[in-house]
Amino acid sequence: MSQAAPEISVGVVIPAAGSGERLGGQRKQFRLLSGKPLLVQTALAFERHPRVAAIVIAAPQDGVTEIESLCQDFGLSKVSKVVAGGQIRQDSVRIGLNALPDETTIVITHDAVRPFVAADDIDRVVEEAARSGAASTVATVSDTLCRSNDQLAGETVPRDGLFRMLTPQCFRREILERAHEMATDEFTDEVTIVRAAGYDVTMVETSPINIKITTQSDWDLAAWMWPAFVNRAG
Repeated sequence: MSQAAPEISVGVVIPAAGSGERLGGQRKQFRLLSGKPLLVQTALAFERHPRVAAIVIAAPQDGVTEIESLCQDFGLSKVSKVVAGGQIRQDSVRIGLNALPDETTIVITHDAVRPFVAADDIDRVVEEAARSGAASTVATVSDTLCRSNDQLAGETVPRDGLFRMLTPQCFRREILERAHEMATDEFTDEVTIVRAAGYDVTMVETSPINIKITTQSDWDLAAWMWPAFVNRAG
C-alpha cells in the first residue's frame, strides 16, 4: 500500500528592506505601478495563489507600520507578519524565514520589485522544490555577450549553458534554514547560499518578462508591459 504524499504548506518571504539607491534614493518598492505600490503588486501574485498559505514581508527598519497599513488597505490577508529587515538581503530573508508559521514546509523567496511572476511558474517551482529540495526559476540568455574593461568590445563570451537567475526561488524549509546557519559569507540570493551549503538546486525555465525593476528604464518597460500582463493573467 503506497504512502500518502506529505502535506505541503507554502510560505513566502519577500525581502523589501532596500533603499532603492539607483532611483535617486527613492524606495522603489513603494513607487506606484498602475495605481498600487510595486511591493503590493508583487505580493498580490502570491496572495491570489491557492497554494500559498502565508507571506512574510521584511520591511525597512522605519517602514514596518507603513507596509502593515498597505497590507490592510489592499487586502493582503495572507501576510501573517511584517518584520523589520536587515542591512543586507541575506539578513532580511533569514529574519523573514524565522517569522514564518511553524507549519510552513516549503519556502518561496521572491524579490519585492519583481511583479511579473505568473501563477504557473509558482506552481512549477513549488512542485520541483517539494520533489528535489531546492529549485529556482531561470531565463535563458539570448543576447550576444562580450567582456570589456575599457568600453571597447572585447572577447565574446559563449552563452551556451548560461542562464539568468530569477525569483521565485523555492526550498524545503529545513534546507534553507540549514544553509543560513552554515553561511559565513555574504550572498546575493538564496540559490547561492544553498549551493554553498552543499545542496543541488534544480533550474525551472520560465519567461524572461519576469524582470526585476531597478532602474528608470526598467520602470518605463514595466509600465508598458503591465496592462498586457494583467490581461493575460486574467
